Amino acid sequence: MATLNFNWKKLIPYAVILMLCIVVAIIYNRQQNFKDKFESEEKLKIALLDTITTYKNDRNELVTTKLTLQANIKDLKNMNGYLTDSQKELTNRIREVEKSNKIIAAALIQTNVKIDSLRNGKVTVDTTEGRINISDSLPEIQYSFDIFKVKPKFPNQNPVFKINYLFLPNKQFVEFHWKNDRKEGYPIAFSISNSNKYFKTANIDSYIIPEIQKDKIKPNFWQKTWKGIKTTSPYIIGGVIGAGTVFLLMR
Repeated sequence: MATLNFNWKKLIPYAVILMLCIVVAIIYNRQQNFKDKFESEEKLKIALLDTITTYKNDRNELVTTKLTLQANIKDLKNMNGYLTDSQKELTNRIREVEKSNKIIAAALIQTNVKIDSLRNGKVTVDTTEGRINISDSLPEIQYSFDIFKVKPKFPNQNPVFKINYLFLPNKQFVEFHWKNDRKEGYPIAFSISNSNKYFKTANIDSYIIPEIQKDKIKPNFWQKTWKGIKTTSPYIIGGVIGAGTVFLLMR
């Protein structure tokens, strides 16, 4: 019977290459973890100091946007002294909801309605009753006002102003999206658009779980490679990277 001789020395170069790949992957992972931690801290600092910006979109709607807070609620609680009143309220409300349910994303929006330069619409004068009616129906506002006793029958009677109805239809679209800023690690921003020009967004503060990151949802080549190695070799390197999910809040 022939003896099968196998030269194990031939496998040494392949074993060395495999070990080098593993070492490089581990080093890259540690560097990436350090980079992620640093970028998360920087994104949080920038988001805490960010202010709202406003512009018009293709629908001619007024859009207001502001960076989103990405941190654990516990970390935000420890930074309570650095938060604005609105950010504190947002954090407190998230903590209240999280007692019964897990928060993925949340936003606290302050909206004001300001009506200026509104000219009279249709005017109807009733001389018998001493009443004037002013009404109009526009895409942004519909209203009907009555003014009574314009010509008082008695000297001690003052004119009466009555609002029959005042209706301001408005559609709001809100979204979380990545700000296209590679240097800052693609921070998440929150935007809200109002279809009615009379609605003004005065302030926004939003929160999203830190697990939702661009490198997990839309990784580059090296991030995909590292994820594949970890998934196929859990006993060599350990763990499996989980992917987050983006949620849009509709109102």
